[in-house]
Amino acid sequence: MTKYCLLLLGITGVAFAQDTPAFEEVDANSDGQISQEEAAAVEGLDFAARDADQDGSLSREEYEAETE
Repeated sequence: MTKYCLLLLGITGVAFAQDTPAFEEVDANSDGQISQEEAAAVEGLDFAARDADQDGSLSREEYEAETE
């Protein structure tokens, strides 16, 4: 059962990475950061998990960390 759950989690991550819009598309106001409001438009994005420095916004590096 555990292996099956991990496999599903892995597949979900791959699907998210392939369908993730480019940073520039999500950064609607072009300020170089993605706010929680902007991130809400990206289905499946776990904002809190990506906001590594917990400053309330995502840098390009934070946003792209799991999409490469």
